[in-house]
Amino acid sequence: MTLNNKIPKILSTIDGNTLMAQTFEPLKFTVKKILPHGLFILAGSPKIGKSWLALDLCQSVATGSKLWNFSTEKSNVLYLALEDTYNRLQNRLRQMEAESLDISHLHLAITSFGLQNGLLDQINNFLLMNPSTNLIAIDTLEHIRNSRQDKNLYACDYRDMSWLREITNSHPLTILLVHHTRKMYDQDPLNTISGSTGLIGAVDGVFVLEKIDRIENEAKLTISNRDTESFCFNLRFDSKKCRWIFIGNDIGSGSDEDIIFVQLDNFLQDEWSGTATELASELKKQDDSFNLNPAIMVKRLNAKKDIFKNEYLIDIQFVRTHSCKRILLKRNNI
Repeated sequence: MTLNNKIPKILSTIDGNTLMAQTFEPLKFTVKKILPHGLFILAGSPKIGKSWLALDLCQSVATGSKLWNFSTEKSNVLYLALEDTYNRLQNRLRQMEAESLDISHLHLAITSFGLQNGLLDQINNFLLMNPSTNLIAIDTLEHIRNSRQDKNLYACDYRDMSWLREITNSHPLTILLVHHTRKMYDQDPLNTISGSTGLIGAVDGVFVLEKIDRIENEAKLTISNRDTESFCFNLRFDSKKCRWIFIGNDIGSGSDEDIIFVQLDNFLQDEWSGTATELASELKKQDDSFNLNPAIMVKRLNAKKDIFKNEYLIDIQFVRTHSCKRILLKRNNI
């Protein structure tokens, strides 16, 4: 007679004190401030220039060059350009003036298996041969997905993202999936991404590139990440070099948190000390559109102190004197 020894169904838990006593690795970035390690989507309408942006990002990381004003972590890069040919990729890199750079760390492929029949093995084997890889860009997501959906759309979207997340959970890198948006307009760019909410819910962040009305070569890039602040950039496409050029921050469309990050980062050179009212006045001088109430600004600064310290290298302290409460700011240039 065989005994059926059942494994007890017990939850694995951790108490709050033990959790708070643990030390975790800080968030790492492929592109400082805007693109951490993890799983991300770059979405936009057809022919808007997503592939140009993805290729520019890849060659920037492969050469350790800045993407706009943001530093990159130089490493090997895998770019799956599944809608292109090698001839087209060569021409694109020439237009982007990449010939003058050492792009030996940029690895390109124009074919691959799908998610359900070998792609994960292909990527893992590539990482075994190139362990210093920081970025994998897949252009496009639809090319690696199975056309047959054996479940509902939400379940399929979440399943596919979960498979890709196995890679980012096992390796310290970023996967960027180039994807499409729907034609239907929505005030929130994230709602235009093709697919179900399972797609957005399963990734660590979303980049949405959308053209500005009536201006052919200008666009807005909205960045919404789970573990960093959000951004909204104005870009212009340089048709000669075929690259998206950074114009500036779209302050008007950002939240209070977005505004304070951008304004304080631009304002502080070394050290500064003063009251909340004085700081609000200084930021107002820098950009007349800044109208954040000093009291609300203090709450924003206090709530986001860790992000300022870890990502912007800005230490924020609040010191109370006999007459007032002062803010001490210091830039730690390491």
